[in-house]
Amino acid sequence: MNDNSKLSKSRILVVEDDENNLIIVSRLLVLAGAKAAQISKVGAYRSDMFAALDPVFDLVLLDLHLPEKDGYQIIKELQTDSRFGPSRIVALTANVMSEDLERVKKAGFHGFIGKPINAKAFGSNLERILGGEAVWEP
Repeated sequence: MNDNSKLSKSRILVVEDDENNLIIVSRLLVLAGAKAAQISKVGAYRSDMFAALDPVFDLVLLDLHLPEKDGYQIIKELQTDSRFGPSRIVALTANVMSEDLERVKKAGFHGFIGKPINAKAFGSNLERILGGEAVWEP
């Protein structure tokens, strides 16, 4: 990716509870050319957990399996938070069955990236999502 890519200019929030997955996603973002990622390791969910974050994110990578509240509950909160209105929200999950994909679509996610993440396609998939395309990559 070059410095003119959407990814290199985007503010990205990664919400993940697994330390290894956080490291992998962080490294893949750097390799893809991302420059402004904010990593949020979720231990225990609090309803105010997003309040202290920078309110301008172009992309949110949201793990679906988090402690206390899952990604489906969290996306509902983000959809009602005006700060996240322009954000593209992408589900990250190891659940890659067709029914999981349909549930993600119905919940209002802008994309779906399955784990393990396809490192070769990761950056281009995020570019496509940032460009307004819905990407469903199990």
